[in-house]
Amino acid sequence: MKTAAFIPVKKFESSKSRLDLTTNQKIVLTELMLKSTILTLKKCKNISTIITISADERVEKISSYYDVKFTFAKEKGVNYAVKIGDNICKESLINTNIVVPIDLIFLDTNEIELLLSIAGKLNKCSIILPSARMDGTNLLIRKPYDLYETSYDNYSYYNHIQSSRKTGARTIVIKSANLSKDLDTMDDYDRITEHPMNRLSYLISRIQNIR
Repeated sequence: MKTAAFIPVKKFESSKSRLDLTTNQKIVLTELMLKSTILTLKKCKNISTIITISADERVEKISSYYDVKFTFAKEKGVNYAVKIGDNICKESLINTNIVVPIDLIFLDTNEIELLLSIAGKLNKCSIILPSARMDGTNLLIRKPYDLYETSYDNYSYYNHIQSSRKTGARTIVIKSANLSKDLDTMDDYDRITEHPMNRLSYLISRIQNIR
């Protein structure tokens, strides 16, 4: 099973607009999260291609440094970025993809490998991992890659379940203590940094010291 991992990335300055951080702090935060996400995905044996999708040239430089594919996409949201990635899957004969946001602070290689191994046993499936608030989608696997169009930004968790079921595919919802935790609000930031559990959360806890 050939699997592509998509990492959509906003321009660094516009990333994480709900966080009460300076522009410089948000730039550092975004770079840290992107690098950590790439390194985690590169350890996954079941991922054949990692594709960063962004309009920010800094993402291109980081992708080049870590030897992953970069694709330019205008700043039109996650759904547009995924469509760009889907086209790459079509051209490269890749049948499965996983959409991975950069703000999953506790992203874990073993959990991703487990999810992809489940997908590998099915002919047609959608694996959906909701956010802790049970509204957004923190991880999404589609097999085949064009099973349905994504519906991020507006209660995507429910939209993706409905879209998947309409296809007749096996629809699997998995709740994960690690993967449900994303970084969108200052409440999220405080929970993540109060007791840092990994290197990334520790580094994020130091960001407010940057001026």
